[in-house]
Amino acid sequence: MRETFASSGRVGADLLEVDWDATPLGDPESWPVSLKNTIRIMLTSKFSMWMGWGEQLTFFCNDAYRRDTLGTKYPWALGRPASEVWSEIWADIEPRVERVMATGEATWDESLLLFLERSGYVEETYHTFSYSPLADDQGAVAGLFCVVTEDTQQVVATSRMATLRDLGIRIGAARDEQAAVTEACQQLALDDRSLPFALVYLFDAAGERAWRAGTAGVSPDHPIAPATLSTDPAQAGPGDPWPAAELWDGAPKVVDLPADPDLPRGAWPEPPRQAYVVPIAQAAADHPYGFLVVGLNRYRPFDDAYRDFVELVAGHLSAAVSDARAIEAERERAESLTRLDQAKSDFFANVSHELRTPLTLLLGPAEDALTDRTTPLPPPQERRVATIARNGQRMLQLVNTLLDFSRLESGRGRASYRRTDVARLSAELASMFVSAAERAGLELRIECDRSVEAYVDRDQWSKIVLNLVSNALKFTFEGAVTVRVSEEDGRAVLRVSDTGTGVPEADLPRLFERFHRVHGSRSRTHEGSGIGLALVDELVRGHGGTVSAASTLGEGSTFTVSLPSGSEHLPPDEVEPDGPADDELAVAEDGQTRGLVDQTLSWLPGDDGGDDAPDRPDTAAPAETARVLVVDDNSDMRAYIGELLRPDYDVQVATDGLEALEAMAQRVPDLVLSDVMMPRLDGFGLLRRMRDDPVLATVPLIMLSARAGEEGTLEGLEAGATDYLAKPFSARELLARVRVHLELDREQRLRHVLEQSQELLDQAQRLARVGSWEIDLERDTITASPVFYELMQMTPAEMDELGTTRVIASLVHPDDLDDVYRQLGSAVPGEVVEYETRVVPRDGRTRLFHLRGEVVVDRGETRVLRGSFQDVTEQRATQRRLVSAEAERESAARERRIAEQLQASLLPVRDFDLDALEVATFYRAGVEGTQVGGDWYDVIRLGAGRTAFVIGDVMGRGVPAAAVMGQLRAAVRAYATLDLPPAEVLEHLDRLVQDLGGSQIVTSVYAVHDSVRRTLTYANAGHLPPLLVRRGEVSIAAEVEPTGPPLGAGYFGAGEESLDLEVDDVVVLYTDGLVERRGSDLFAGIDRLASMVRAHLDTPLQELPATLAGELLDGDADDDIALVLVRTVETAGHSMHLRLAQVDSAVATARRAVRDQLRDWGARQATIDDLVLVTSELVTNALVHARPPVDLRLRRSGDDVVLEVEDHALLRPRRRRAHDDDEGGRGLNIVQILVRDWGTRSTETSKTVWCSVRLDDPVLPVLPPPPD
Repeated sequence: MRETFASSGRVGADLLEVDWDATPLGDPESWPVSLKNTIRIMLTSKFSMWMGWGEQLTFFCNDAYRRDTLGTKYPWALGRPASEVWSEIWADIEPRVERVMATGEATWDESLLLFLERSGYVEETYHTFSYSPLADDQGAVAGLFCVVTEDTQQVVATSRMATLRDLGIRIGAARDEQAAVTEACQQLALDDRSLPFALVYLFDAAGERAWRAGTAGVSPDHPIAPATLSTDPAQAGPGDPWPAAELWDGAPKVVDLPADPDLPRGAWPEPPRQAYVVPIAQAAADHPYGFLVVGLNRYRPFDDAYRDFVELVAGHLSAAVSDARAIEAERERAESLTRLDQAKSDFFANVSHELRTPLTLLLGPAEDALTDRTTPLPPPQERRVATIARNGQRMLQLVNTLLDFSRLESGRGRASYRRTDVARLSAELASMFVSAAERAGLELRIECDRSVEAYVDRDQWSKIVLNLVSNALKFTFEGAVTVRVSEEDGRAVLRVSDTGTGVPEADLPRLFERFHRVHGSRSRTHEGSGIGLALVDELVRGHGGTVSAASTLGEGSTFTVSLPSGSEHLPPDEVEPDGPADDELAVAEDGQTRGLVDQTLSWLPGDDGGDDAPDRPDTAAPAETARVLVVDDNSDMRAYIGELLRPDYDVQVATDGLEALEAMAQRVPDLVLSDVMMPRLDGFGLLRRMRDDPVLATVPLIMLSARAGEEGTLEGLEAGATDYLAKPFSARELLARVRVHLELDREQRLRHVLEQSQELLDQAQRLARVGSWEIDLERDTITASPVFYELMQMTPAEMDELGTTRVIASLVHPDDLDDVYRQLGSAVPGEVVEYETRVVPRDGRTRLFHLRGEVVVDRGETRVLRGSFQDVTEQRATQRRLVSAEAERESAARERRIAEQLQASLLPVRDFDLDALEVATFYRAGVEGTQVGGDWYDVIRLGAGRTAFVIGDVMGRGVPAAAVMGQLRAAVRAYATLDLPPAEVLEHLDRLVQDLGGSQIVTSVYAVHDSVRRTLTYANAGHLPPLLVRRGEVSIAAEVEPTGPPLGAGYFGAGEESLDLEVDDVVVLYTDGLVERRGSDLFAGIDRLASMVRAHLDTPLQELPATLAGELLDGDADDDIALVLVRTVETAGHSMHLRLAQVDSAVATARRAVRDQLRDWGARQATIDDLVLVTSELVTNALVHARPPVDLRLRRSGDDVVLEVEDHALLRPRRRRAHDDDEGGRGLNIVQILVRDWGTRSTETSKTVWCSVRLDDPVLPVLPPPPD
């Protein structure tokens, strides 16, 4: 058993330490097998288990039980009786233990509450467990086995989550603050385990006191629940249980509670020891709404989870209080608006007499004066009185509308409903707008032909029709307005349709609200009460009908009024007895009706109420007269202001902000007078557009508005207005404001011009380092401009203190001092003294000044020497630099001309035709003064269909670079005649460059094209890689590994690369001047060159170089450019390739094949015989010096035939020429005699002998050189 303990971890080790002999079980080795097996199973299990064995139920457990349940009881509990281990809960579990031991039946409990003392205090815990019987070796029950899971965290968390959920539901339905707190407390009281008691306190508005708003689990008269608490620590009572002052600052706090048995206990036998006080936070505020007090469960630790739970409860309360207060504020605001609205309605309903009486006394005399023919008014006075009458009538119409609406709202209005032909009545009313529609250029359609009867108050029906038609004309600029009355489903229906601006869909629901305006809508004016459609809605509903609007933005609107038939829906006491429907139907043009029609006319073009009175001639204002732009949509206001201003100013008018901007685009005014409320663009919009325009930003704008008071003035000035004038205003006040602001603006402009002029003068003097000076001979002082003091680094006070002589002595260079005195002493009145001298300011840096002055004579005596000075130090230095630069430029130009001439003499002139190739070249020297003479190229014929191409760049300038280039080109031609491989040619050139000295660096590519094999073999010495451009793809030829260094670098090592070519392939050799640009990636330039070649593959090759140069080069190109383009072409001739592998038949086979092929090509017999003989010799020579196979190639190009014989012998090093193998032999001597041209070339693995003849010309023998 001890071995089992030893291998069972920590618990096993502790079991070994138990004195088992002191227990009823004795030595473990003597324990029953059943006990040992059970202990072994328990110790190895990962599930939490304990067991008891014997009469005392000696206690065992495993590691999981130790960790999860025992706490501080471990390891003390091991080996002790179970009743001691769990003495605090033995009363709860003993019945279950006895049942198992007595009956052998297992028990089961789920989330059983047990108060454990395992952490130093009595702890609320929950456990799910089962007690099972354990049998001894004889089968009798000898103990019990417990498998347990602790559920404490889950049970507590579930309970708290339920509390939070139910709390949110209950307080969410509360409509006021107190109800929300009450509901919250009732819910909190249900969770008396986590919250033994709770208190809610709310602060008053001043934050001076906290009042108890609710309790949970505690009586309101308990000492821990005072009704109020002071937030002032000085006023807080000694018995105040909660720190209200600290909570006012938003700080939560844990408070220790007194040991009072009368404290609320909740669900527990003992009261809490602590309470948690947490603020009920208020969003975006420095102080909370109040605070929540919660008694803490003494049987659970106050951990983070407990703290979060309480703060979430406080968060719910915060949201509830916030919502309740918002609802209460909205309710109070609505009630206040209702009271205010009612007061307004009562006011308008009660002041009918007070408003109409003065209006009558205004309108009556005005109408009498206008119609008096006995003593008629003079024309100017008649216009003024007419303006008074028109606007008085408009005011009366507005007052009547307001009074009508107020009476309807207050319920004081009475109607007189009579059976009426509403079609005929509506037609009569609509016809009053015929002239207005014609003036507006609109068609007014009246479709009321059929009689339609309904009970209406005729006066109210008139207002409905007139308002709807007037509204349609206000928002319609082209098309038609249609008035239609019809009977539909037993109802009288009036429709007023227009083709106007329409209403946005979002504004339709609010169209019949009082004072609602559609933002941004185009209308003829913004005049009006703003309650016309609201009045229509009230009047229609008074008739028991409905009014609706349908509209499409930009297409028009339709207003529909629908009235029920009969009179049953109307108040009986307001219905007149039935009579003829047409009785007394004529429409009376009362003042209100006429006013509405006149108001509509005033919106339309051609109204003579304002701008152009016929009997007031306009006189052109003088050119210097200030121009004032008046912007107002009211024609009378435009006329009135214009009449006031025209005697003194040039006045122009505009009807809205957009028209004003159009006028200012033609000519900028000196001042703008603008109304605020206007269609299309209002006054504030005009002001913003002007201030954002650099031309108009400084133009003064006086804003005219009916909005009086300090608030309106501040709004206008803050928006950028120059001044703000509230209506009504006097003529004197308006004229005074205009005059003052024009004078201020004129002064500001003059001051601005003067400041600009002075600034320009100072700037010019600073930039030119020019100033003025004056010497007062009597006072012995020097006075000068600011630039003088700045340059001399002295102040005026310092110069006055020193005096003229000492100032001159301290500033003028000692070597120039005598000359200055001489110049000043020789000054003669009337003559200008002009000289240059050196000056040494205080910083010690010598400057050169040009001085010019004259003598001022007063009463025959010389009083003042006055003149100017200029610092010409930089100017003279610049002149010297220009002279030097010009000399350098002439030298560079001469050098460039020499280099061009030298380069032109050295560039190749090709005088031979290329075999199976087309070649185009391009060269351009760099611009004057930059690198010239270094770039070069050459095309060299090698024979046997092989051509060499070389391109290079000598790093250097002018003639020296061109001279090096010439030597390299001559050397390349010499090496090429030796038919050396490309890498060896460059190796020879490298030695040559090093021998030339002068640290020359040269880059070069040497390439050999073989038209027989159709290959290009090249080597690269630090040059840009060749490009191979093929239809369908663009690739840069692979660089040789490793890339060779430039020639002359001091070390050299280059390999060779061979490219297989196809017909129409283009190989591009180029120098960096074509692709390299300042600030641009070199490889991007190479990619651009390749793309352009590919794009022009169909361009004739001879035209391609100029095309590429034109597209790739720009004005910044300042380097030499060399370009060689090589295109592989299909030859007109034919070719033959024969591989000879059999030694005994090789010669015969070769002779026969060559003879047959030459006959097919039509060669002369002599040529056939000669070339067959040459073939025999060459093939025989190849078989002697090498092993098979031998390759024979015969190719015709035009009239030329080229024969090649290649063997694959392992030769001596490549620098030993191939013809050394046969030197003095018969074979090559025969070849020299019979062919036009011949040669050999070798590689490390092969040797080739070639020769060429003409098909038709006699062969001229090429004699060998005489022997040495």
